[in-house]
Amino acid sequence: MRFLLVALLSLFCISCASNRKPVSLSSVVIEEIKPRLIEEEQFMRVSEYMTGKEYTGDRVIIRTDPEARTGYYFTLVLDENVRRLPAGTKIFGEFHTSKGVEVQTHTFAVPAKRPKTKEIFVGLTGEDWPEGSITPSAWRFTIKDANGTVLATKQSYLWSL
Repeated sequence: MRFLLVALLSLFCISCASNRKPVSLSSVVIEEIKPRLIEEEQFMRVSEYMTGKEYTGDRVIIRTDPEARTGYYFTLVLDENVRRLPAGTKIFGEFHTSKGVEVQTHTFAVPAKRPKTKEIFVGLTGEDWPEGSITPSAWRFTIKDANGTVLATKQSYLWSL
């Protein structure tokens, strides 16, 4: 009888511990930023042919123009799961191109529904990156919570020059 009671108590404790909601982060590290051109065809999945809707799967994809997929993307690799970012998190991207002296800036809202991943694809698409456009030469990304508190920042080497 004692063994059964201990086993039930152990199961109860394990089930309570596994149902905890993840705690929101107060800081995160952008471990790496991988810039690259991604064509629209690279986002296509079989399910899209059947449903007509884009299937992102286990990726968080944020674009300057949600209707345009081809563009220049920066994959932000975090040290934590994207799900742990607080609600209302925004990513601020600043870019230098050879088009002009002014910094091109964009704000990206991190979606509320996020898959379990450590990567966020941030894309310059549509008019912000016309096909054949020049690759950004320097960039800086800042992740802020809903209150404007900086959670992380990372920049390219050329940004600091």
